[in-house]
Amino acid sequence: MKKLIASIAVGVLALSLAACSPEASAGSGSKGAPGPEALEDADGVTTITLWHGFGNANGEALDASISAFNAANAGKIHVNSSFQGSYTDLLAKYTAGLRDDSTPTVVISGDTTSGYLRDVQRSVSPEAMAEANPDDLDLSQIRPVGANYYGADGEMFAVPLAISTPVLWVNTDLLTQAGIDPKTDLKTIQDVAAAAKRVKATTGVSGLAGSFDGWWFEQITAASGNSYCAPKNGRSGDGATSLPLDAPAQVDGLRSLVDVYTSGAGTDIGVDGNAAVTAFAAGQVAMMFNSSGAAGALDTSAPSFDFEAVPYPLSEGADPTEAGPVIGGAAMWLSSTATDAEKVAGWKLISYLASAENQESFSAATGYVPVNKGVDDLPARRKYLASHPDAQTFVDQIDNTPSVTATAGCLSGAMTSIRAAVSAQMEAAINGSVTLDEALANARTEADKAIEQYRTQLG
Repeated sequence: MKKLIASIAVGVLALSLAACSPEASAGSGSKGAPGPEALEDADGVTTITLWHGFGNANGEALDASISAFNAANAGKIHVNSSFQGSYTDLLAKYTAGLRDDSTPTVVISGDTTSGYLRDVQRSVSPEAMAEANPDDLDLSQIRPVGANYYGADGEMFAVPLAISTPVLWVNTDLLTQAGIDPKTDLKTIQDVAAAAKRVKATTGVSGLAGSFDGWWFEQITAASGNSYCAPKNGRSGDGATSLPLDAPAQVDGLRSLVDVYTSGAGTDIGVDGNAAVTAFAAGQVAMMFNSSGAAGALDTSAPSFDFEAVPYPLSEGADPTEAGPVIGGAAMWLSSTATDAEKVAGWKLISYLASAENQESFSAATGYVPVNKGVDDLPARRKYLASHPDAQTFVDQIDNTPSVTATAGCLSGAMTSIRAAVSAQMEAAINGSVTLDEALANARTEADKAIEQYRTQLG
């Protein structure tokens, strides 16, 4: 046994992770994928466990899905679902469970944990389970951008449950007043920067706001058609080894964004996406970079002006077949240390949660984009989209995003530390404490140290 200790930094918080080495892990990859007979031959009810980090409305929607699954499988399968707090808390408990094989049958974890969960090799390949259980989930129905994000070396390692996508929210009243057409004048990052300055100059209102957590700098990179980490976003071979932050189109996009704020045309609200929603809903800013998940909060806020979501802009000159936004959200991982009956029961749960039927209701309750393409053909979904045009924008953007290396995002067990390092340095550039070039150099140094430390401890 080796110890794997990965420093997960969220602000000033550091979390030490200790787990068995990949070499010592039980049943990983395409191994240990039993067929339906394993459950059929089991005596009585097969009880499985699910851990997740969904709270509030999202947690209520998941609980409703679990209850429906338990009712449909009464007498055969029962799921004990448990909310574990934040994703940081969830990951800490999961890591502790790796030491004594007490991890849950299924864990639903956030996007930034993917590199770590893949590295510890305690999950069964979705493709192996799908092949062994052909009557359950058809992986070809998963939206390609989701399969692309939760995959590496040509194989999926988890099944997405919830997908969000970055968009540009615009106050159409203010843009019209400034002579800007959101349908034609906001195609690139550079367009948005110019529009923000124009709004400020013509209306006196701040042109742009957005939270500056690390996800947003990954978006600018992917929108330029470049990998965030090298080589190839950590998606093949030996994984991510560095964070270059030096691609010309990537730097140009970042420079345009920073210039909006240092020129006084934007409002720096830090890393709090909710603060951006509040400022936007109050009419204090004309445009806001935020997730599709902001739709519910905006509807609740009921702004007094017309607003809409427009697709996330590419960097100027980027090839649209090689560039686009990176998704967020969470995915489902099936334990390789579960019994064969538990694995099949867990796969049936994953299949249900990712099904078109469940995704339709889960999406309506949470605002997440359905991961299953089959939802698009359901009458209830078509009715919903007809009355929620922004939701159609989210779906169109996800379906139009090419499944390429750039849009897969960086896969590294050090991802949370990478995001923290980049976010802190970019905030310094945005508030004028350092130049962009200095910020990028500092971020590169800190991120590379985090990656090297993680790789060394991983062994």
